[in-house]
Amino acid sequence: MKLFSVIVANYNNGRYLDDLIQSVLNQTFTNWELLIADDASTDNSAEVVEKYLTDKRIKFIRHANNCGAGAAFRTAAEASTGDVIGMLGADDALVPEALKKMLEAHEKNGEAAMITSRALDCDGDLQPYGICDISGRQPEGVPLIREIHICNFVTFKRKYYNKTEGFSAIYRRGVDIDIYLKMEESGGGLAFVDEPLYLYRRHELGISQGTNGTRAYAYSLLAHVEAYKRRIRSGFTPNITAKEYKQKLFLYYQRSSYYSRIDGRHRESVVFLFKAARSNYLHFFSKNFWSGLFYNLVKVTV
Repeated sequence: MKLFSVIVANYNNGRYLDDLIQSVLNQTFTNWELLIADDASTDNSAEVVEKYLTDKRIKFIRHANNCGAGAAFRTAAEASTGDVIGMLGADDALVPEALKKMLEAHEKNGEAAMITSRALDCDGDLQPYGICDISGRQPEGVPLIREIHICNFVTFKRKYYNKTEGFSAIYRRGVDIDIYLKMEESGGGLAFVDEPLYLYRRHELGISQGTNGTRAYAYSLLAHVEAYKRRIRSGFTPNITAKEYKQKLFLYYQRSSYYSRIDGRHRESVVFLFKAARSNYLHFFSKNFWSGLFYNLVKVTV
């Protein structure tokens, strides 16, 4: 019987972990392992998980320092041993037949590198209220680097995952976009389970929700930029033009400069400002460039 690895990147989601772990324990398919990589949480996450560790299928790995979601997912993936790997958000959960139906889909679609499903939108108490509108089927012939319609439940075959660079530790957000694009390059196809197998909790503190969503966008731009460069190096069809790549690169630098500035990393903000201008020289003549530069320099010299 194939082993299903469920991987989780957790940071200060202790109040949600009981729901997550119970949903995996309640699976009708029982040959699974649950790997929770904790990214130096400061809440009660460890206390919550440790009470479940009598079940040897559950593994808890702790980072000494906070490194971001990408590093935590990478840690969990590297510790996993299953034939199929599934990503589960630390504040989300699975329906009881999620692993069974997803594994059946992988067996039926042997050449699919990645298989996703529909999800249910849930409130803060994980009570469903409708189908998640970002968990659809990817349109036929539309590459993921151009448009992404898929979302949770995201699963992939290890044999294809091993052909990629895996999760990148530099992504604090936007981890899913990065791995989608890598899996697209792995040589396998994409399949879809047209059933809601995932419970997606909507709340303001979600890593890609609310105000965090705009920050996640910068990382999604980086994922597209890095994918284009990988594809040029490897000979994989890039699916976007050089002009589109340059536009995404400019937006990434611009966004990164802005968020570095509001986070108080002013020297870093200046570096990104000049990178944005170098990628699009007209930016040198914009009000945003000079106002951002002046603000940062004042803060650095004060």
